[in-house]
Amino acid sequence: MNPFRKDPSAYSRVQLEDALKHLLDCDESGRGATVDSLAGALSRPRGQVAEILGQLRSRGLATATGNAHHLTEDGRLYAVQVVRTHRLYETWLARETGTPAADWHREAHKAEHHLEAAEVDALADSLNNPRFDPHGDPIPTREGHLPKRALTSLASWPDEQAARIEHIEDEPDTLFRQAEALGLAPGTFLDGTRHLADGSIECRVEGRRIVIPAAVTPLIHVTGLLPDELPPTDLGRLSDLAVGGEAIVHALAPSCTGAERRRLLDLGVVPGTRIRCEFASPFGTPRSYDIRGALIALRDHQAERILIHSPIP
Repeated sequence: MNPFRKDPSAYSRVQLEDALKHLLDCDESGRGATVDSLAGALSRPRGQVAEILGQLRSRGLATATGNAHHLTEDGRLYAVQVVRTHRLYETWLARETGTPAADWHREAHKAEHHLEAAEVDALADSLNNPRFDPHGDPIPTREGHLPKRALTSLASWPDEQAARIEHIEDEPDTLFRQAEALGLAPGTFLDGTRHLADGSIECRVEGRRIVIPAAVTPLIHVTGLLPDELPPTDLGRLSDLAVGGEAIVHALAPSCTGAERRRLLDLGVVPGTRIRCEFASPFGTPRSYDIRGALIALRDHQAERILIHSPIP
């Protein structure tokens, strides 16, 4: 039962649940939430935030010790369920729709305040109870357990050491969009990393060298690779294949999700498939590719999600 539904004097469910999530973040990081920290998180005046905290305390969802506010057991369980809803909905958007990755967070924020527990559990079942959302965040269990992950920020990752992206923070939104524009997603392999003087990191990703801005690197968390996990050294992207060239598919890029991924799989774009670039339009894109005997038109932003081995001589 939602404790915010029937009290006309209460702040909106959205504000109160967002406040609970902020308190959860603070508790998880070992610090108490304050009026100032919550005012910043909600972009609300301090007076209004103080009233919101008062309502959480009156409902037994939060306690105060001096200036620090913490969740009670009931408050933590409630906050974790809101997080569960958010991450499951993001997973559904990534897997089942064509919603751009940059919009997942905003759409999930809307849904988390409206879906009820039974709907959330049904959603989890339909997705086969995933453990992680598309950003790499652990999804809380229906019992309220929130797993923790020990990950390393890319900002502190050693030079020349290969890594796999396990998690990308989706806030701030502007920085997440920069990471997405670079083709980065959980599951992406990085190698040849090199820290530059301005704090940015140069690395090789799926056959291309890119530079990840200094402001973006703290959002990205990585783990090391075992020798048998290292990606092939000849990886490239289908969008780089010249007209008349042929290549073998290695895999779809981790950044290829949802409806786009399903369409490519339905077309037979799977590891081992041989693809030939037949011709390009007068403007260069789309290009026509021979995939299993059928001519398929793909634009460059679609073809670059298909990872290939070196062109066949």
